[in-house]
Amino acid sequence: MRAGGSRIGFLLLTLALSLGAGVAARADNCVADHGGLIDGLVNPVPPAQIQIDGNCTIQNFPASNPMTSNFSFFGNNPAPWLVVFNNVDFVGNMSCDKSQGNAIWFVNGSTTTLKPNCQNLFIPVEKIDKQNPAGQTTASIGVPFTYTLTIPVLFDPLLGIVIDNQGSPNDLHSVLITDDLNATGVDLSLVSYSATWKGTGTPVPLTFSNVGNVLTFNVAPIVPAGQQILLTLTVVLNDSPVNAPGTQFFNTAKWQFGRLINGIFYQPLPGESGISPPLTISAPNLVVTKTGPATLNLGQWGTFNVDVANNGNFAAWDADVLDRLPEGPTGGMCDQIPQILSVTLAGNPLTAGTQYIESFGGPPSCQLQLNLLDAAGPIAPGQHLDVSYRTQLDPDSQNGVMLTNVAGAVQWSDDKSSNASRQTTTRTLTDGTPGVLDFQDAPP
Repeated sequence: MRAGGSRIGFLLLTLALSLGAGVAARADNCVADHGGLIDGLVNPVPPAQIQIDGNCTIQNFPASNPMTSNFSFFGNNPAPWLVVFNNVDFVGNMSCDKSQGNAIWFVNGSTTTLKPNCQNLFIPVEKIDKQNPAGQTTASIGVPFTYTLTIPVLFDPLLGIVIDNQGSPNDLHSVLITDDLNATGVDLSLVSYSATWKGTGTPVPLTFSNVGNVLTFNVAPIVPAGQQILLTLTVVLNDSPVNAPGTQFFNTAKWQFGRLINGIFYQPLPGESGISPPLTISAPNLVVTKTGPATLNLGQWGTFNVDVANNGNFAAWDADVLDRLPEGPTGGMCDQIPQILSVTLAGNPLTAGTQYIESFGGPPSCQLQLNLLDAAGPIAPGQHLDVSYRTQLDPDSQNGVMLTNVAGAVQWSDDKSSNASRQTTTRTLTDGTPGVLDFQDAPP
């Protein structure tokens, strides 16, 4: 009895261990157990093991909550299956079988852990190429700018690069593009849009809606293989507290469509999103340096220079420069009109009456004013507006008297005058704040 009991106990223990191992190794079937969709927003803790038993979509497991499951394919499937990874940082493993024709559609995520034989299942995907205006890295409040979306380009999800910027070898059906301007983190508004066929410029038939700053474009025709849509979105930063200078933002266009994969039509498929390069909210900022002779005698011409530099990150338009000449009971420089010698912008001479207007007010204001016009163009970041003029002391100026001459940039804007929404900065001259690099200056 004792020996038999030990044998029964051993068998029961073996059975329990076997059952325990079976429970631990059990894989969730993607279709049978999850309906073909495992969504990290719904089930943030993924199963340890997932068996692909049909077309399966895994989505919303970003780097903050990566997909850690191990995947295997159900053997002897009757037809090729498609596994879609959308917005998934996949750090698990996968047992893959290329011979059955299965394919992996990987968009809006990254993967680094799969073995080379699994990587053979990955297929190129269609992507939106979204770009800022050429060379633009900043944006300013009230100044419209235009995103350009090229749809589609072909993208290798493993290499993370565009492998064909001229389109796709596949017809794309029922293209639906969504651009949520609220998701940028800044306050943007749509000004206008256009959609044309690249190459011909003819309009693309589509249905557009803007609901609460969520833009939706439903393209009516099929996008034929080798053809592309150019979708432009002109937007503007609004004058609101959220749009603080120095804030960086980018814009994402998401989309879906239908297409053939290995002879089977799938719809909807999530495309690789178009993400614009970042822009930084900026503004122009003008600083002034004034130079002139330290001493001046009666009847002698003195040459003065006002250097207006833009040390901001955005162009300054229509700058107003004010030079307050000295005037008082002991002397001044107010009796005659100063003679403008030169006005240059970035080293290029400007023409009076066309690109700038000058004026001089005699006593008691004694102010020389120069206003740039739109035709002069902007003072770009890092550029200088240089104003050189000469004048003389008033005949009643007393010997040894110290006269102070204050000049500054008292107004400028971030766009030309035709833009009613442009932002204008105004300043008031004081004592020139000697030694401080700001909008005004007074030579020692």
